[in-house]
Amino acid sequence: MTPAQAHAGQVAVVTGGASGIGAAVVTRMRAAGATVIAADITPGDTGAHALDVSDPAAVASFAEEIRDAHGRCDVLVNCAGAVTVGTAVTCTEQDWDRTFAVNTRGVWLMCHHLIPLMPDGAAIVNVASGAGLRPIPNMAAYVASKTAVVGLSKAMAMDHADRNIRVNCVCPGLVDTPLASRTQQQRPAAASQAVASFEGYLIKRLATPDEIAGCICYLGSTQASYITGAAIAVDGGRTLH
Repeated sequence: MTPAQAHAGQVAVVTGGASGIGAAVVTRMRAAGATVIAADITPGDTGAHALDVSDPAAVASFAEEIRDAHGRCDVLVNCAGAVTVGTAVTCTEQDWDRTFAVNTRGVWLMCHHLIPLMPDGAAIVNVASGAGLRPIPNMAAYVASKTAVVGLSKAMAMDHADRNIRVNCVCPGLVDTPLASRTQQQRPAAASQAVASFEGYLIKRLATPDEIAGCICYLGSTQASYITGAAIAVDGGRTLH
């Protein structure tokens, strides 16, 4: 099977699919033969379904739509995310709850409702962060929520191995996305310094969304049939240290 055929015949669901990494995954998977259902809280002009992954009723309804329209889900990519700046002291309760609602509960809700639609041999790829492997300062809620995604991914890999449902986690570093731009606006001094120096990065530049999507799509294909329970850093070498 060539990379261009890696997702032939698959039905894939991608959250956060309207922009950034998620949009790059949608483009790659469609080019490789998959039927891709993109979902995003702000679908814009992309044709993505409007979905708040933190809303249990909305996710349950979305899963029923997938069942009725396609009958199954072969690949689930949980790419929707939220970023909050602040320490454990400066982060508000609202910010904390919203960050976990999207980044952690949203992943669980999507898996909770879509795993029953998955045939044996299906794949789940959860997008965490390099911050979930090696923390960064002044982003306590984000770091905690993404660390939880890494642990949840490993737990699900164990729980669903009997059906050969592979669950892996991709942990990006700095990526040139709209979400990253908004974060830089929130903490311009720290963000500018990090980008200027790329402290800890062996490859001293931002990743493109497509570079992260390449790893995600590989893990969602049968080419990665012996990989499960992995948390793969795609971060220019930052978590090497």
